[in-house]
Amino acid sequence: MSISVMVLEAKDEFEEKFFIPVATESFFQECWEPAIEELALKWTKAFPVGIDLIEEDFPSVLEELFKIKEWAKGHLPEEKKIKIIERIELIETEVPIIFNYREGVVIFIG
Repeated sequence: MSISVMVLEAKDEFEEKFFIPVATESFFQECWEPAIEELALKWTKAFPVGIDLIEEDFPSVLEELFKIKEWAKGHLPEEKKIKIIERIELIETEVPIIFNYREGVVIFIG
């Protein structure tokens, strides 16, 4: 299993192809979950089971992702730190594109 970001109820080819890989299940458990637990985060904690997000929810998710990036800098080995930061930065840059593409779009992270 792996965790990714995609559009729910895609309306066209762009939305159907929108896909961001976040983490394999094992990498999430090893590298994301310790940060989520230590920082007592709620949105990212739901990623493994899946969560639907609307644009208004996204700033809260971004705030948690920022905290995870900062945590990773001091707690993960270099290779894993780079990997988690790259995936978070991909979410930070790509998800706003889909929210700006169509009003009312819902994304799924899980």
